[in-house]
Amino acid sequence: MKVISIVGKQKSGKTSLIERLIASLKFYGSVGCIKHAQELEFAMPIARDTDRFFTAGAEVVVGVSGERSIKLSGSRDLAELIEEMKRSGITFLLVEGFKSSALPKVALSEYPPDEVKNIRKRVELKGGTELPETVVQELVEFILALDEYA
Repeated sequence: MKVISIVGKQKSGKTSLIERLIASLKFYGSVGCIKHAQELEFAMPIARDTDRFFTAGAEVVVGVSGERSIKLSGSRDLAELIEEMKRSGITFLLVEGFKSSALPKVALSEYPPDEVKNIRKRVELKGGTELPETVVQELVEFILALDEYA
């Protein structure tokens, strides 16, 4: 499994970039994502009751509705979550955030290098501009060349 973290300031285009990377990387294998969020809210109605079970003390809760499912667990340790993704057979893992982790990173725009370790690539975005497809493909090639996660 190849793992890369996408870091940048709020509203810098991280989520949009990850969406584009998912669309491109899925041709090479399965893609999983982990997102760091200050407050995690679910837009799906299934999460309401499912969250109640979790809040009541269940260690792990899975909610299923139609063609989607959602898993809630108490694990907040990035290494554990990455190992879980690895065991699931994911080919590529895109991590949004976790700037203090040791993961290799792509930094968006003018993200301060002294705040973040292991930046392997920078992508400069000018306020609100669409990321060119050539840049997305360059990042895909970069990810394909990464070493497997140990």
